[in-house]
Amino acid sequence: MQVIEGKSPADVARLVLKHGAWATAELVRGGRPRHILHFYGRSLGDDLMCTAVLREMRRRGYRSVWMMSRFPELFERNQDVDRVVPHDKRYDRYAQWMGGRSWYIHYGGHDRERDQSPIPQQHIIARMCASAELTGDIALRPYLHLSDEERTVGRLAPRQIVMHSSGLSAYSAMKNKEWVRGRIQKVAHALRDEYTIVQLGAPSDPKLDGCIDLRGRTTVRQSAAIIANSVLTLAQAGFLMHLTRAVDRPAVIIYGGREHPWQSGYSCNTNLFTALPCAPCWSWNRCDNPVERECMKRISVDDVVRAVRERAARADEPLVEDRATIALRAD
Repeated sequence: MQVIEGKSPADVARLVLKHGAWATAELVRGGRPRHILHFYGRSLGDDLMCTAVLREMRRRGYRSVWMMSRFPELFERNQDVDRVVPHDKRYDRYAQWMGGRSWYIHYGGHDRERDQSPIPQQHIIARMCASAELTGDIALRPYLHLSDEERTVGRLAPRQIVMHSSGLSAYSAMKNKEWVRGRIQKVAHALRDEYTIVQLGAPSDPKLDGCIDLRGRTTVRQSAAIIANSVLTLAQAGFLMHLTRAVDRPAVIIYGGREHPWQSGYSCNTNLFTALPCAPCWSWNRCDNPVERECMKRISVDDVVRAVRERAARADEPLVEDRATIALRAD
């Protein structure tokens, strides 16, 4: 009898029968997974970055790769994943029953007592790939695949740019990622005669006057289509930054000093980072600087307006693809 992944068909059958109708239905519906990936499952941006891990696994010949996610729309049309399933601990056991493996993808954590994440020594996508025990050369970027029809409906005006006013509606909201309140509105006023400004985000985000207000009115894929048709995106570090890179468009990102662009961003963007002695701190909400969030306060409205105009002038240039090498693990 042929042995597959360390278990014979008879072994698999006995396990399936033992664990009942659920496992039987999964076997019929999706077959045998060899690899199941999942993040902790609460943040769109983290799951989107998992597409980088999926791409690198596929490049290395991995097959029967499943993804556990609460956001299946992120993986539509993605040929690097064989199946997307809901977050359910039973899939971890199911992978083991089928002779496969479940991977928890991560790039650190959150020390709630210190209100801080570990400061990464390499790009967080590289750390995510390393958590799946991948080594060698990797591309530091996520992927989202749109159909031609989806792209068509994302074009709202000839010269549109996307703006995001706040990230405080995110599941992992961080005050240290927020620019000074009211400044993004001043940027919108300065640019409204040059561009059609489309505001994306959650319904609770501060509304920007003089914009097409689509807060809370688009799906993830509709937002991606709008970004794909835009000159650029103006946002703070977070999901829209990763979504913009995933559809191959440039961005201006207001970083401040919480994290450094080489740790979480993309060099094809214009990244406004403030190099203070305390930066990058990777603190979520606490700021120990004598001038609270000085890193954000030092980024002026004029700085951002100038950055948008300069990056827009180069918006159609091919985007640089950042790469990294993950060293072989020591035995």
